[in-house]
Amino acid sequence: MRYTSIIALAVLALSVFSVASSRAENSAVQPEANAVASDIRVDACSRDPKRLGLSRIVEIDATGGPSFGGSRGIDTDFLKDHEVILTFDDGPLRTYTRPVLKALAAHCTKATFFMVGRMAAADPAMVKEVARAGHTIASHTWSHQNLRIVGLLKARQEFEMGLAAVNKALGRPVAPFFRFPYLSASQLMEEHLRRRNVSAIWIDVDSKDYQTRDKALVHRRIMDQLAVTHKGIILMHDIQPSTAGGIMSLLDDLHDKGYKVVHIVPKSNVDAIASYEAAVDKAFAAKAASLATNPIADRSVVWTMAPAAAGVAAAAATTPSDELKQGGTGSISAKQAAVPAEGAEILPWQAPQVKKERAPVVPKPKKATRAPAEELPWQTKAFGY
Repeated sequence: MRYTSIIALAVLALSVFSVASSRAENSAVQPEANAVASDIRVDACSRDPKRLGLSRIVEIDATGGPSFGGSRGIDTDFLKDHEVILTFDDGPLRTYTRPVLKALAAHCTKATFFMVGRMAAADPAMVKEVARAGHTIASHTWSHQNLRIVGLLKARQEFEMGLAAVNKALGRPVAPFFRFPYLSASQLMEEHLRRRNVSAIWIDVDSKDYQTRDKALVHRRIMDQLAVTHKGIILMHDIQPSTAGGIMSLLDDLHDKGYKVVHIVPKSNVDAIASYEAAVDKAFAAKAASLATNPIADRSVVWTMAPAAAGVAAAAATTPSDELKQGGTGSISAKQAAVPAEGAEILPWQAPQVKKERAPVVPKPKKATRAPAEELPWQTKAFGY
C-alpha cells in the first residue's frame, strides 16, 4: 500500500512538472504583450492573417552607433526574405500624419517615425499621438539641413537641437535612431553619432514621394524596388499627400504579396544635452507666446522662430571648444544651409520665397511755368532731366 502511494505521488509530480513545462514552452513561443520592454506595445491583432501585422519585434542595441540599412548596414542586416521595416520622415504634419496612422492601425502594424525637431515643437500633441499608437519615435535634426555641407559645429547643433526638441515634445527620451536629412552624412557626423551611441538608419527602398502627388506612382516605385530586393527598410514621408493618400493600398499590396513587417525598438533611449535643452525650451516658449497672441498660429508649420535662432546661438556658446578642433568649419550662410541636395525633397518651410519687387519711386513733376505740351501715349516722360 505504501509503495502504491509513493508511485501515485511520483506520477502526480511528473504530471504537474509536464504541465508547467508545457506552459513555459507555450509562453516562450507566444510572448504576452509588452514582453519585449515595458514601453513596447504588442497588439493582439498583430498576428491576424487578414492584416499585415507584425512578423517580429527586433530590439536594437545602439551602443557604439552601429548603422542599419543600405550599403552601410550590410554587416548588421537582420531582415529575412520578404521582411520590411516601415519608416516615415520629416513629420509630424497633422493633415498627413493622421491618415498614415489610420492605415497602420487598420493593418495592426508598426513603423518608425523620424521627426524633425521644428515640426515636433510646432505640434507636440501629434508627437504623443504617434507614440500612443505604439510606433517608435526617433529624430531627424532640428530644421532638416544638409549636415554634409554646413560644417561640423552647425551639424552638431542641428543634431542635438533636433534630439532635444523631439524629446521635449514626447515628454521622454526618444529612441537612439537617427536619419540624416537627404541621406547625406559626413564622416565627422557619423563619428559623433557613434560617440553618442546613436544608430544611423539608412534605407533600401526609396519611395521618392516628395517628387509627385501621384499616389499610384509612389506605390509602384516601392513595389518595383521590392521585386528586386525582396526585403528592406522603406523610406516614406508623413508630410507628403502622395504617401498619405496611398499608404492604405500599399499596405494592402504588401499583405497580398506575402510581406511581413518588422518593428524596430530600442534597447535604451538617448538623453539630450542640457545646453541644447535650454535652447529648445526657448523655442517652445516662443511657440506658446505665438499661440497666446494668435491662436491660429498652431495651424502653421512656419511659425516665427526668431527666439529659437537665439537659442541655437546660446547652444553654440556652451558647446565645448573641442568641436572646432575636430575639423569643424563653422556655420555657412543660412541661404546655403537651407539648400537641399540636388533632386531632394523640399520641406514645407523650404519652398522658394519670391521677393516682391518694390515699385519705382516716381518723383512728383515740378510745377510748370507754362502750359505743358501734349504728351502722347507712346512718349516717355522725363522727370527732373
